Amino acid sequence: MMTPHRMLGLAVTERSIAAVEVGAGHGSRKVLRAAEFPLPPGDAPPDPARLGNELRQFLRHNHFSAPRCVIGLGAKWLVAKERALPPTSADLLAGVLAIATEREFASDPKDLAFDYSGPFDAAQGRFVFLVAAPRRHVDHLLAVAEAAGLTVAAITSTTMALASATRGPASGRRLVLCLSPGGAELSVQAGGGFRLVRRLPVSPSAKAADGWADDLAGELRRVVALLPGEEAPPQGPELLIWNAAGLSAEALGILGKRLSLEVKPCAYPSDLGIADVPPSPGGEFAAATALALAGFKDPPPAVDFLHSRLNPRKKLALRRKVVWGIGLAALLLLASLAVFLNWRKEERDVQDMKDQLDGMGESLAAARDVVDKAAVARGWYDRRPRHLDCLRELTLAFPAEGRIWTTSLAIGEDMRVLLSGKATDEGAVLEVLDRLSANPKFVDVKHLYTREVGGGAQEVSFAISLRAVKAGGS
Repeated sequence: MMTPHRMLGLAVTERSIAAVEVGAGHGSRKVLRAAEFPLPPGDAPPDPARLGNELRQFLRHNHFSAPRCVIGLGAKWLVAKERALPPTSADLLAGVLAIATEREFASDPKDLAFDYSGPFDAAQGRFVFLVAAPRRHVDHLLAVAEAAGLTVAAITSTTMALASATRGPASGRRLVLCLSPGGAELSVQAGGGFRLVRRLPVSPSAKAADGWADDLAGELRRVVALLPGEEAPPQGPELLIWNAAGLSAEALGILGKRLSLEVKPCAYPSDLGIADVPPSPGGEFAAATALALAGFKDPPPAVDFLHSRLNPRKKLALRRKVVWGIGLAALLLLASLAVFLNWRKEERDVQDMKDQLDGMGESLAAARDVVDKAAVARGWYDRRPRHLDCLRELTLAFPAEGRIWTTSLAIGEDMRVLLSGKATDEGAVLEVLDRLSANPKFVDVKHLYTREVGGGAQEVSFAISLRAVKAGGS
């Protein structure tokens, strides 16, 4: 396939779509134009046909002409997990990961679109990075792009595309932080592969730089502390920051002091390998630019929900005409052989079957006895443990952003539960307590205590007791 001369990158957020058109020629890339398309307010997704028509008019008004695009999803809509690989061949990798996705993700696999990045080697073995996105969201964006007259080359992670396109060595551990007015997203790379992609529960604020830097540094320290151990390079991990939030150098310096890291602000567009841009675009278009570059396969998207490697297309070994010829010849041969065998063996097979039936009386009786015993024993072995439903409901009560976590959990035979843990603040504990109390599958929900951890930490410890009940009973 020939390399396209123009590619459009669309970085989708909750509030807008950043569009950047990149042109290719003479071995270089150039940003031709960039603009931001505001999305209509509201939580419900707008009609894709109407939104696609508005996007088409917006692109025409701003003189965009690229027919193909790469769409990027923010980390808010993604679920990513690192998965250790057992020893397996490359041919069986997709099948192994397809089974792993059903175990790793609690949602129905039909509701999610999956892909993976890797595999890559780490100190603890071989790993892959599984990423999932809501299928309804992927289908909605695909319908919007088609209504806008665009051909979608890939649907990927905006954060991963930006980290992949950012210049610098990726063999050691490095953190790429993207700051925007809507929030902060972090990706961690180590050993040439992605280890983490996450939206951080903080909002950049130029007016309260000190408080914001403290909150962000605390989240980053927590994330880094939970990462699997790796051999750190002599110079320590690298923190690259795309500052689309317009924060001052002073605010970034505060962040570096809080983390005890050397912070490196990224420059747009030079750190993406692009020398020329129109006068108007700024760093807020870095993510959309990285998506457009991924459309040139330079570098290719780390994940692609539209062409997932978990559902590879089967390649035909022979050309279509050859396959048809072989198929017809085989069909004729099989038909002739079937007629011949039917003529020779029809009576012999019938007689053999009669003889077999006559001699199978005792075997059939023994088989029926085994089936009856297996049916009786099945009730003892095919029961679902009661604790699984209780663990699932407890897990769903905790928020996904990691402000509260469990350190101890005990479930008794009478389904009484005692759990304790830590949280970043008391509000997170009360939120989980409210969810447990509102769940009809739990009764006797009691808040035992909430205490400050002490020792200079801002965390609190808590304990909650409750009892799990069956659906419709105690």
